Amino acid sequence: MLLSATSVWGERRLGSGGYTQRKLSGLVYGGFSFTSHQSEGAGNVTGQTGLAFGFGVDYKIMNQISLGIDMLYTSKGYQLKSENSVIQYDLSYLEFPIWVKWNLAREFQLRAGPYLAGMMVAATRQVSGTATPLKSDFANDFGVSFGSWIGFWANPQLAVGVDLRYDMGLANIQNVAEPSSAIRSRTFISMLNFIFGLK
Repeated sequence: MLLSATSVWGERRLGSGGYTQRKLSGLVYGGFSFTSHQSEGAGNVTGQTGLAFGFGVDYKIMNQISLGIDMLYTSKGYQLKSENSVIQYDLSYLEFPIWVKWNLAREFQLRAGPYLAGMMVAATRQVSGTATPLKSDFANDFGVSFGSWIGFWANPQLAVGVDLRYDMGLANIQNVAEPSSAIRSRTFISMLNFIFGLK
């Protein structure tokens, strides 16, 4: 589960009984994800869990729609299995998801948008307990993200909810000139959110 903190969209106005909308909000988050992989001719590829953390901002553009951008550190490792060996690849990316968010209710939100991995942070290969760096063997990732948030407001300044995100990678993450196979990432992130009002 991921822990997340972000500014509140709604703020109670004393004496009015209603809420005013904030134009700008910020968030920070961190926790775990699970990455599987789509393999085309690469052999038996299995995914694994990893870390994810970062921060972002949202800007409200109309009544129910806002735009958001995150900067996310995430690991997308996998294992390549054959009859005689198991090779583990540990990949770390710095990603930039860009969201269009539909605030259907104060307790429910849908969102979608592209993500870009502007920088590969690290890549290592482990065979029989020996790790070898090989960052140049892998390419930057990019794809499309889908997500939702559902929760409840404990008070006008605090909300608790569950945030679900699915990243569908479109790039072949192997850096080869004429690839005979392709490996694309598929990442699921489940977040427990705590949302705080910021002045």
